[in-house]
Amino acid sequence: MKTIALVAEKGAGKGLFVEIIKRLMPDKRIVSVRFSDVLCDILDILGKEKSRHNISTLATVLRDAFQDEGLLTSVMRTRLQGMDADIVFLDGLRKEKEISLVRERDGLLVYIAADARIRFERSSQRAEKSDEMGMTWEQFNAQEQMATEVSIRNIGETLADVKLENNGTVEEFERVVKSFIARHGF
Repeated sequence: MKTIALVAEKGAGKGLFVEIIKRLMPDKRIVSVRFSDVLCDILDILGKEKSRHNISTLATVLRDAFQDEGLLTSVMRTRLQGMDADIVFLDGLRKEKEISLVRERDGLLVYIAADARIRFERSSQRAEKSDEMGMTWEQFNAQEQMATEVSIRNIGETLADVKLENNGTVEEFERVVKSFIARHGF
C-alpha cells in the first residue's frame, strides 16, 4: 500500500488531486482519509456544526489538553490498520508531528500550493464547511490565521517531498498530476 499525505491550505486542491488520481488510475483501490474526520465525528456526537471554526477549535483544545501536537497521528494509524487499498491518501496533515505517520509508512508528503486569491475564490464557491458560504476576503484571511492553519505553508515549503502548483484550470492541474504519477512510478 502506497501512502501519500497531502498538505495544503484550504482551496489549494487536495480533493481535486485525489479525484484526478482516481480518474486516471481506475484499476487501483484508492482510499482517502482526512485528518479532520475524527474531529467531525466528535462534532456530530456533540451536535455541533461542522464549521472550519469548530473543527479548528476542537483540534486546538484536544492538542492543548493532552499536550500532544501529534494527537491525530495515533487515530490515523488505527484507521489505516487492515485497510485494503493500493493507495491511501492522508488528507489534511497540519502538524509536523503528523509527518511521522508518513515516514514510518515510507510514504510521500505532497504540498499542493495555490495563490491566496485563487484559493479564496475556490473556497467561496464550493463552501465545503458551513462557515465558508458567503465568506468575505477578510474572513478568509482570518481563517488563515487559526492555529490549525498557520503551520501548513511552513510544512509544505520545508518538509514536503513534492510541491505541486495549482493556480490554473482543472485541465492544467491534471497535466501536473499526470507528471506526478509518471515521476513517482504509479
